Amino acid sequence: MLDVMADRLRLVALDAWLAGLQTRDPAAFFTALNVQSEASWPPDYMDRAAMEWTEDRLKANPDEAGWYFWAFIWPDFVSGKDRLVGGGGFKGPPDEKGSVEIGYSMLTSFHEQGLATEAVEALVSWAFSTGQVREVIADTLPHLIASQRVLEKAGFVETGTREEDGVKIVRFALQRERVAA
Repeated sequence: MLDVMADRLRLVALDAWLAGLQTRDPAAFFTALNVQSEASWPPDYMDRAAMEWTEDRLKANPDEAGWYFWAFIWPDFVSGKDRLVGGGGFKGPPDEKGSVEIGYSMLTSFHEQGLATEAVEALVSWAFSTGQVREVIADTLPHLIASQRVLEKAGFVETGTREEDGVKIVRFALQRERVAA
């Protein structure tokens, strides 16, 4: 199992089996990750279609685990059972220019604790450490101020806006050179 440690979180990359459990047998999904059952799982912006898309990609390309969904796990030292607090990852492996797109979402009860920023920083660090990534991009909506703050705290800068199907999209980016500087 591919995992990354951050200060307060452990991030686990889903493989096709875990991705399938997430949609077909949530109880088994929580058990496989050794986390408490979360009644509010999945977080906002992570619908069934996205989960099935992830499973399909990982079935077709099992060696690409890490380039799709990661579970964000917070150790709960009081109960002894860890908590699944959010998830995110990439929309696939780097393109020919070395660019990947990141996305993330936290369960509502874990907002405003800095955990999303920590998770994004860990994912970006992992991506850059592969040597395949030159730039990480993120698209968000103008009204998602908290999401934009997460990106800014992680070092991303706004690079522009565009309209897609009548919806304004704000793009952020972080170059590897900027992180190394």
